[in-house]
Amino acid sequence: MANRPRSRAVYTIVAITTVQTLGLWAVAALFVYDTATQPSNSLAGAIFLDALIVLSAGAMSIVTVMFARGRSSTRSAIIVWQMTVIGIGIASAQGIEPRWDFAALLIVPAATVTAFVLFSRAVSRHLDSDA
Repeated sequence: MANRPRSRAVYTIVAITTVQTLGLWAVAALFVYDTATQPSNSLAGAIFLDALIVLSAGAMSIVTVMFARGRSSTRSAIIVWQMTVIGIGIASAQGIEPRWDFAALLIVPAATVTAFVLFSRAVSRHLDSDA
């Protein structure tokens, strides 16, 4: 990628995905800590879940860095991740004790990133090496 100025949409996407990734790393650390210090019904299941969360956090870290560098292959990974976050947000607003605050904190940034990735010309230019 040539030295082109980045748009506000690109900075917004990088900022939001960075915060989401750091949040996932915090959850991963909490789960690993709990697995190491608390008894569990299934140690193998707990370790598997910990590994899955750590791998997801690592993958999102790579995707965020590669998006910032302008790699077009990151668009699909970001969309899948944001749809997952929106699904978690919808699920948190349901049930016996719905948490609309958590739902809003998850859904609004994810919807913003999705809209920018799908519809922003500045993001398309950022991800297109020929532009």
